[in-house]
Amino acid sequence: SSDVCSSDLVISETVVATSDSAITYAKTSGTFPGGVTLATATGVISGTETGSTETTTYTFDITPTDAEAQVGAAREFTMTISHGSTGGGQFN
Repeated sequence: SSDVCSSDLVISETVVATSDSAITYAKTSGTFPGGVTLATATGVISGTETGSTETTTYTFDITPTDAEAQVGAAREFTMTISHGSTGGGQFN
């Protein structure tokens, strides 16, 4: 997990799967925080969080697929955005 403190919470996390060919990633269920997207070619989840005004936990699944159309198991992740005197975020 990682913690970030800022008035504008900038998120940059990477999910990784392995294969002998190129992998693409898809969010197959759940919700990202506002302003956050997934780069399908790299697995980078990034953006500047918008929209939450209280501590909120977002849960989502990421599913990898390789160039031979072999689909990996979906993996669940959580991202918690917290508000307070320091602000912050955590990714698990």
